[in-house]
Amino acid sequence: MMQKVTNKLIASLVTLGVAFVFMASATAQPSGGGAETEKLIQLSRRPTSTMDNPYELTEDWPTLLPGQEWGAAIGLIPDDTGGLWMLFRSEPPINYINADGQITKSFGDGMIVQAHGFCMDNDGNLWAGDSGPFGDDASTAGRGFQIHKFNQDGDHLFSLGQAGVSRAGQDTFIGPTACAVMPDGNIVIADGHWPRPSNAQQDGDRLVVVTPEGEFIRAVGKMGAGPGEFMGPHSLAYDAQNRLYVADRSNNRVQILDENLNFLDDWRHFGRPSGITVLDDGTLVVADSESGARLPGPVMAPEGGPGAMARNPGFQVGIRVGRTNGSLQYYVPSTRPEGMAADNRGNIFAGLTGGCDVSPSGGCLQKWVRK
Repeated sequence: MMQKVTNKLIASLVTLGVAFVFMASATAQPSGGGAETEKLIQLSRRPTSTMDNPYELTEDWPTLLPGQEWGAAIGLIPDDTGGLWMLFRSEPPINYINADGQITKSFGDGMIVQAHGFCMDNDGNLWAGDSGPFGDDASTAGRGFQIHKFNQDGDHLFSLGQAGVSRAGQDTFIGPTACAVMPDGNIVIADGHWPRPSNAQQDGDRLVVVTPEGEFIRAVGKMGAGPGEFMGPHSLAYDAQNRLYVADRSNNRVQILDENLNFLDDWRHFGRPSGITVLDDGTLVVADSESGARLPGPVMAPEGGPGAMARNPGFQVGIRVGRTNGSLQYYVPSTRPEGMAADNRGNIFAGLTGGCDVSPSGGCLQKWVRK
């Protein structure tokens, strides 16, 4: 069935002399190649002149607890009340923020080296990831590379992975970066952060499936740039059709997988994805925190490595808002988030890993609302 883009977007494209068709089908569209995709890529490379920004930033939101300090806000889980759970690189790492921006719960002190990956299972339990250090750091020996499960009262239920061990195994992780609840209630975990320390496994990037009780089921994919292969998978989100969207960051693409984790498509017009979220109505929100930046990466990265190379040249950092049919609608500039979430009230929550001291939000968490 064909799906139309908004009249507003069509009008803006006609004005610019850009004409192309967005298509939607039972699988995600457009295809990873072809003329339509190339036009979308060109559109995305000049976002400030081609896409509206209907969002404005809420200043001085939220408020930390006395004695707390800001750290990178990497994991965000909104709820139906306008509040959200936040995983950030400070103490305590897990915090609940109500709609007024006040923190009402905090826990997890001392358990996490490098917060990365955050999701809530069907029983309301929180899964908080620890990717381990990004480089060689003797002070973190014997720690990191785990997933910790808590209930909402802060009780620690169990941990997955072996502390301090970076390896792609059934009971170990290379470095978990994200998690999501699968349609059957199991948990899928993205495994393989870049950069990583020299004693970490330097390949093997994958997706790992476990039961809600933490039992290993299977691993999917391998490190590479082909269909269903991954290089630094950094964020995960499901749509209403049970398709999994993978922010395959070091490959500069969003991969779309079916409910059995088989490859469907990949999109390169949403920038270099660090964070990704999908709403029930088909809204797709993607955070790009790295395009154009000179950063180290894996040897097989498209731009080369492991030295500091300009990543995803031609694109700009920011937030791109589109649809699960592949269309692009809006672009939010002047921000470079990694953590990404949105709620059904139309709010976008963006977690920063840098520039927190100059953000008008007052810290590492930004709340963008419709104007």
